[in-house]
Amino acid sequence: MAESPLSTPDPICFVRLRHSIGLLTIDVEFAIRQPWTVLFGPSGSGKTTILRAMAGLVRPDKALIVSRRQTIAADAGKHRFVPVHKRNTRLVAQRTALFPHMTVQQNVLFGVRPASDGTTATTFAEIAIEHFRLKALLRSMPSTLSGGEQRRVAIASAVASAMSLGDGAILLLDEPFSGLDAPLRDELIVDLRHSLAALSIPVLSVTHDVGEAFQLGAEVIQIAQGRVVAQGPVAQVLAAERIRLLQQLNPAT
Repeated sequence: MAESPLSTPDPICFVRLRHSIGLLTIDVEFAIRQPWTVLFGPSGSGKTTILRAMAGLVRPDKALIVSRRQTIAADAGKHRFVPVHKRNTRLVAQRTALFPHMTVQQNVLFGVRPASDGTTATTFAEIAIEHFRLKALLRSMPSTLSGGEQRRVAIASAVASAMSLGDGAILLLDEPFSGLDAPLRDELIVDLRHSLAALSIPVLSVTHDVGEAFQLGAEVIQIAQGRVVAQGPVAQVLAAERIRLLQQLNPAT
C-alpha cells in the first residue's frame, strides 16, 4: 500500500492496514475525526480484527496506524510496533473480562497510572466510578454482578486508564452492548454518550446492529468483506440498511 500523507486537520486516528485472517483479507484505510465513530458491518467482515490491531493484540501484515499523533504501527522505512501497554488506545472486548478475585473498586483501579501533572490513579478511578454509578458496588466481587453491571465495570476501568493517559487516549469498544436486553442497552448507551463526551474521550465502537448505530447517532464506517464501503453520518451511510430492517419488522408496509 502506497503511503499517503494524513489530511488536515489532523484526525484523532488514522488507520491503514492490510491483514489476512483465514480466507478473509482485510484491506482498509480510514480516518477518525468525530468524538464517537462506529465501525459497522456483518459478522466476519473484519471489524474486531481492526480493533485488535489498533490495540496491539494483532500484528498486521502491513500497517500505518497513527493515534493522536502517536505512530503505534508502521512499516514504512523501518518496522515499528508499539506494545499494548505503551499505546494510547484502551480496548473493551466483546466478552467482559474482569479479575474474579478483585472487587469492583480494584478492577477499576487496575492498569490506571498517575498522570504527569500529579493526578493520582485513585482520582481517575473515582471519576470513572462516579460517572458509571458504581459507588454502591465498590466492594462487590464480579461473580455477584449482573451482565450489565459487569459491562459498566469493564468500561469504567478502560475509561479510568484512558483518562490517566492525558489528552492522547482513544477508547475502543467491541460490541459493548452485545447480550444486553433493550432497556439496559438503551440506558448504557445514554450513560456512555454523556460520560465520554464530558470526559472528552473519543470512541471507536464496533456493531452489526442497525438500531444501535442509529441510537448512537455517530459517524459510521461501513465494512464489508474486509473493505471500507462507506463513511459518513449514520442517516446517510445506513439509510438502506434501516429501510431493510423496517421492512423485515413490518412486512405488510
